[in-house]
Amino acid sequence: MSDDRFSRRQSVQKSQQTEAPPESGEDTSSLEVASTYLLDFFATGGRSVLIRGDPGTGKTSLVLQLLDYHSKNGFKSVYQSTRLSAKTLKSHQPHFEVVQGKYGTVPRLEEQQIGFQDSRRMDGVRAISGLRQYLEQVSNPFVVLDSWEGLFFESHTLGVEEISKLVEDYDARFVVVTERREQTDLDYLLDGVVVLRRKFHEGRVVREIELKKLRGVSIVQSRFLFTLDLGKFRYLPPFNGSKKPGSDQQVGAPIEPKLNVYSTGCASLDDILGGFRRGSFNLLEVDNDVPTDVRALFLRTLISNFVNTGHGILYIPFVGVSKVELSGILPNLSEETIERSITVLSYESSVAAKSSSLQGELKSDMQLIIAKQEELQKRIPNKPILIVGVQDAMEGLYGAEAVSKDLTESVATLKSRGNIRIQIVSPGARLLPELKAFCDTDTKLEMLHGTPVMFTVKPLSVLHGVITDPQATGRLGLIPIV
Repeated sequence: MSDDRFSRRQSVQKSQQTEAPPESGEDTSSLEVASTYLLDFFATGGRSVLIRGDPGTGKTSLVLQLLDYHSKNGFKSVYQSTRLSAKTLKSHQPHFEVVQGKYGTVPRLEEQQIGFQDSRRMDGVRAISGLRQYLEQVSNPFVVLDSWEGLFFESHTLGVEEISKLVEDYDARFVVVTERREQTDLDYLLDGVVVLRRKFHEGRVVREIELKKLRGVSIVQSRFLFTLDLGKFRYLPPFNGSKKPGSDQQVGAPIEPKLNVYSTGCASLDDILGGFRRGSFNLLEVDNDVPTDVRALFLRTLISNFVNTGHGILYIPFVGVSKVELSGILPNLSEETIERSITVLSYESSVAAKSSSLQGELKSDMQLIIAKQEELQKRIPNKPILIVGVQDAMEGLYGAEAVSKDLTESVATLKSRGNIRIQIVSPGARLLPELKAFCDTDTKLEMLHGTPVMFTVKPLSVLHGVITDPQATGRLGLIPIV
């Protein structure tokens, strides 16, 4: 493939970056290797990048994704490894077509094959010499050396010299892998440096890729999250809220309840929480920097599933949320459906609305909330009502002390009536410790490097990246970060 054709392909892929990635159970694209930065970087020949990271950070998974992508796009991909045998590689990555070369040589490659050279017991100079002979004979080579210090364990200076010459002499794409934490001359001699890290966030594993240097590429954001779910490197894109919700954002088929356990609307979240039981009090902790569109994605998924399975919804923002705003959260539901299935209660200062809105006095407002629950239950009998409330607005309207006195009674009423309550709360809410003590489930929604993430405190779960489900673009999707 020529550079012009490859560049045009990059332009197409870049335009697709804002599209939702597929769910974790599907075949993930090799394009998800660090947004399009790395692919743009390799759009022209004569480029080299150093990938650094401790053992287990995902270096090999990343380079295999790069090899797979380039082998499928007209390149001759060669993987020279000082750490893996071909047998081990094939057992861990069966989806890659790997062809092993003889000692010191690289095999002839058919289309979409990856040439493998086992260099674990090979002299570095001889390995580089064999690679040189191969590069003399092929066009569009894409080469990975994993890891270079394994080839030159006796003399790192010699290794830097040999690799530098190799990169300078050929118009190829080179990826050089290292586990050395300290910088070497290669950091300065090669065109790019990428660092992979395995860190922890609230006791949960989080994986981070940092683009420290990519010559010729403008790096707007240098750090991203990724996962090794299903044994593949998969980059998690930052949230892009530029696309306004529309009626095309469907939530897919409803998920019916099982044994009195009711779905969140997201199968992945159901697997984590076990669903919602009747009479349950459930927390959703949302950090202040989480975009409203991300919170709306959760609410759309949850509320739509309850509506589509025949339940009534009592939505209590306490302050704000007009019909226009509610329609924005639920573009997949018609105005008639929203009017029929969802009752909204918030504070309204106008006299005309007093009879059907909150008045700012806790006791009378709680009586109104109970009355609205009874209306919904009469209209839709034998099914629990979903009650969604906003804790911070509630505390602001009535005061934390007054709300605290009512908390025990309201939870007891919830359980006796068998309804389901979701309480949305920020980290700054005064009654957060009390709410955590009362709740049956506790889910947290945060932002890391511009990417929304979700995890549960009760029950315990790993960190998950938040996406829109590609099979239903209005529905929440989750990808475990492992």
